[in-house]
Amino acid sequence: MDEVPGSIGTTFGLSLRLLETIFSTASLLSMSFGVEFYSYTAFCYLVTTMGLVIPWSFTLALVDGYSVVIKCPVRQPGILVIIAAGDWVYNRKKIHQLISD
Repeated sequence: MDEVPGSIGTTFGLSLRLLETIFSTASLLSMSFGVEFYSYTAFCYLVTTMGLVIPWSFTLALVDGYSVVIKCPVRQPGILVIIAAGDWVYNRKKIHQLISD
């Protein structure tokens, strides 16, 4: 089976997840230390979403790192369903947030 660049268990996928974690953390810090956003509901939702994205991305980066170290990509259906469901929930929250603004 051909590996798709950026899929779970590849070094490119690991680098993408690590960059996602780093940029999510940077955006959360910049929003938290910036203007007083607590009076705006949209910013509160955005900060909450970023607070959920950081551990999710870090967990997937750990799974990617483990897959790269043992040189065995994760292809078990149960794990892939959990990852797909988590990404679906994350993307659904972001889309709902964009629509509500």
